[in-house]
Parts: sequence; structure tokens; C-alpha cells
Amino acid sequence: MTHPKRIPGSFLAALTACAALTGLSSSALACGGDWGPAMLEYEQDHRPFAVSLAEQQLEDGKLVAAAASVIRSMPHVRTLSAKKSTVVARAQRTLAVALVRSGGALSLKGQVPVYARGKWEGKSQADRQANLEWAAGALRAVSATKADDPSVKTELAEALARLESHRQEARGILEELAKKDLIASPEGYAALAELRRAAGDEPGQRAAAERCRAMAGEGAGLCGAPASAKS
Repeated sequence: MTHPKRIPGSFLAALTACAALTGLSSSALACGGDWGPAMLEYEQDHRPFAVSLAEQQLEDGKLVAAAASVIRSMPHVRTLSAKKSTVVARAQRTLAVALVRSGGALSLKGQVPVYARGKWEGKSQADRQANLEWAAGALRAVSATKADDPSVKTELAEALARLESHRQEARGILEELAKKDLIASPEGYAALAELRRAAGDEPGQRAAAERCRAMAGEGAGLCGAPASAKS
């Protein structure tokens, strides 16, 4: 949203001079209408910048920092409607992915004011579960508008894989993406490896874990230990 910039100094000087001549104690109407601080300066909307920063932090693997950037700029992000704002949709997607990859718990002390932390810190199992369910819902909403985006589908599957009641759906999404070599992140392959392991598909688990390590590079720890290391 675009906001008016500060009113030029020359105009402020004219207002000051006029106010001095007419007297503020009665009315400023003689200067062309009522006025006050709200007329002199409009607050700039910093949310687009904060969300862009959060997206970059998420890409860099700084999960808590990314979540904190979103929450500081939108303390009520949990209840906002993504349908009404692209910025809100981007913010919710970023926060949701950070939550999922953090297991539903974020260590926000020192980064977010106490009043804004709410349940995001996931101090109880119930809070962590609620956070993961919110994240899955947020990513499902994003997926509904970006049905052909493999990145969004991968993120949604990551979230669903964290919820026991949705793991079958998560595997279906990831298996379909894997057939087309479209899983968009090492985290996606890590989720698929775990889902295959739980289903007793050891060869499939190893194949997904290897793809995860190939994509993750130095961050391959998230993919689990190589098969040779486990034997």
C-alpha cells in the first residue's frame, strides 16, 4: 500500500506562520481547514520490506529470524486473511514453513516482544500441534492459488507429514512430485524418506535420503545418516 510522503518543509513553515497569526487556541480553520499531526506525516508501511527480509532469511536457513521478522511486522498474522493481501499471503507462507521446519516451536526470546509471541514458541505439545495445524492450513490455502507450483506443493507436503492424520496425503503429494523429479527442497526429500521408512520401504527411503543429501550440500544433516554409517 502506497502512503503519502512527508509534507514539504516549505508547507510546514507556511502552516506554522499561519498558526502564529491566527492563534491555535481558537481554530486553524482560517488557514484553510482543520489540521493536526495526522496531516503532517503518514506512517510508512514497512510490512513488504519485513516480509521480503523474512523470505530471504528462510532461504538462508535462518528459521527463527524469518519467523520473527514476520511476527514483529504482523503480530496478528495468525488471524489475518491472505485472500485480501498478497503481502499477508507471503508472510503466512514464510512463517508456516519456518514453523514446520522448527517442529512447531520457535525460540523467539530476544527477537519478538513478549506480547506478540503468543503460542508461537510452542511451549506445550498442544501449542506445537496447534502451530503445525495452522501452518498446514496456511500452506494449503497458498497451494489452492498456486496449484502448479512444485515449491508450494513440497512445502504443503512437509507440513502434512508432521501431522499423523495427514501423512498418507503428504506421501501421495511427494511421491507424485518425485516421479517428475519436482520435489523442490532437501526438506521435501527428507520428509519423503521418513514417510517411506515408516511404510517399510527401505530402498525408497535410501533413494530419497540420497537425493536429499545431494540437494542439501553442507546442510545434509537434515537428511539423516547415510546407510553405510548406520550399518
